[in-house]
Amino acid sequence: MRIDHRGLLPALLAVLLAACSSAPETDVGEEGPSFYRYAANAEMSDAYVSSSDGALRVLTPRGWRKAVDRQQAPAIVLWLLREDYSASLSFLPMQMDPGLYLTLKKDGIEAVGKVSLSLKQRTADDSVRVVQPVEQFRVGGRVCAAYEYRLGSTAPLIRVVVFDSGSRFVECALYPASPEITPAENRRLFEVQQSVLASLVAN
Repeated sequence: MRIDHRGLLPALLAVLLAACSSAPETDVGEEGPSFYRYAANAEMSDAYVSSSDGALRVLTPRGWRKAVDRQQAPAIVLWLLREDYSASLSFLPMQMDPGLYLTLKKDGIEAVGKVSLSLKQRTADDSVRVVQPVEQFRVGGRVCAAYEYRLGSTAPLIRVVVFDSGSRFVECALYPASPEITPAENRRLFEVQQSVLASLVAN
């Protein structure tokens, strides 16, 4: 996703002003069932996989594998696919110029999450139904922001986590493949996402 700094600046400023005027940021806490709704407790392999640019490394969950599709998804720097093809996890940098990055960094990761969600709402072909508004939390020592949405009323529930890798903001999106997924299965997938994020190393 490429953000045009000039074309979207008014919209981004509006989102930032709304973020600043809302309730103060709340750090939900470290990962774990007693602190945050999704625990980082999925079974992981002991081998790291790296993003295509070498900037990110994560552990692969058991039953998942690294996938590559340069033709269909060239912007994704790291893509994990469940072996039964029931879900995927992708890492996608938010492309922006250094000035906008520094502005958003100053406003905080929750504001970045709101910008990410706003862009989804502006560019999606289907209506975006927000199920979980942007919230801030901490996993693996890193402060992140997340939101959950559906594209239409019957689509699977998608969760996007935004974090700062140190030089850019990155979206980590968990996509279930089927709308038939149960809430319990959806929750387990989001806990896989938390576990991957807990293992994240940014170079």
